[in-house]
Amino acid sequence: MKNMSNYKRILKHLLEIPPSKEKICNLENVQSLHKALSCPTSTYPTIHIAGTNGKGSVSMKIAKALEYSGYRVGLYTSPHISSPRERICINSEFISEEEIVCGVEKLFQVCQKLGLNLSFFEFMTFLAFEFFCEKRVDIAVIETGLGGRLDATNVLSPILTVITSISKEHMQLLGQNLEKIAFEKAGILKPRVPVVLGPRARFQSIYNHACALNCPVYYVNKVFHFFDEENSEIAKRALEQLKTDFRVTQKAIDQALILRPSCRFEICEEVIFDAAHNPEAVFYLLQALHYFFPQRRLRFVVGFSKDKDYESCLELIAPVAVHVHLVQGNDRLTSIEDLSFILKDAPSSFYTCHQSIEEGVKAAFSIASQANELTVVCGSFYIMQEAKNITYPTKAFDLNMQGAPIAFS
Repeated sequence: MKNMSNYKRILKHLLEIPPSKEKICNLENVQSLHKALSCPTSTYPTIHIAGTNGKGSVSMKIAKALEYSGYRVGLYTSPHISSPRERICINSEFISEEEIVCGVEKLFQVCQKLGLNLSFFEFMTFLAFEFFCEKRVDIAVIETGLGGRLDATNVLSPILTVITSISKEHMQLLGQNLEKIAFEKAGILKPRVPVVLGPRARFQSIYNHACALNCPVYYVNKVFHFFDEENSEIAKRALEQLKTDFRVTQKAIDQALILRPSCRFEICEEVIFDAAHNPEAVFYLLQALHYFFPQRRLRFVVGFSKDKDYESCLELIAPVAVHVHLVQGNDRLTSIEDLSFILKDAPSSFYTCHQSIEEGVKAAFSIASQANELTVVCGSFYIMQEAKNITYPTKAFDLNMQGAPIAFS
């Protein structure tokens, strides 16, 4: 019980770290910490993955293919659905509570000596770096948090970089147009290190940076009907570049590519969970719904973080929904008053405001079940786990990891 208590205390402390109000201008803090820790990422090869959408899925597919080929693989992704432990795993096993306690306490001590104040994401990033070093992984797949050039993960010297896609998100930090955003993502490129570009990541600023650094460029340019097919092709292209140093079997690749992370077009009977939280992601979710369920009526449950372009997201959802259930939750989520304002010109019968995620999900699921509608829960990662637990509590953890790429009805 002592370790459990310590874990809760550490977690509470980390989650209470206020988000930075200022734009990060350099990597001095994380570079200093990396050096003070004796550069843990220099002890294992890494693959560094950035992109507006798709980077979590691509990261997982690459990691699983390497794992299935017999390697000990670290995987660092964000955000999490139900527990911060999900962010750091080795061969699909999450870091333990005790390991988090030990790792964070060490980081606290080092940061105190250096006079550094880290963000939650920076703590988790270096916890992952140290953990992978301690556990002697054969390789680690590292997903960026935001952008690339100034991201805390960008102390790596990777053997391969991947940029999955570029679209408008976090523009207040990354830039007001796609080329500026692409420039920030291109910051993960390293001299003479190959880069794989997804079909929606082919921007001049990335090519210019790759050329300046003599990076071999490999790209995917096929058009796909389902966004996960695109992610799989990007992962496959990346795995091809690893074959000179790693023995990755075709069977392992085939098994890995059909998997998706939790809440990425995750189908549980008559409910779909998808953490589409920006306009491009919502567009591709709607495309997938039309492709796989062209005749079904769709009832939506939505909640968005305050810093997202929820107006554009709702404008995309409204024409295809029979009804929209607006939900709110923790302080990071947009209020139902702000969400409903976007739908003010729609008939009042078209949407319902709910004070909680539980209330909204239960109402939507009850009506959809009677009307033979498909319920789609989408938006912020922060609504997903509660929604899954309410709808199908015995099946809620991660259906996508069971190996079936999609369930048709």
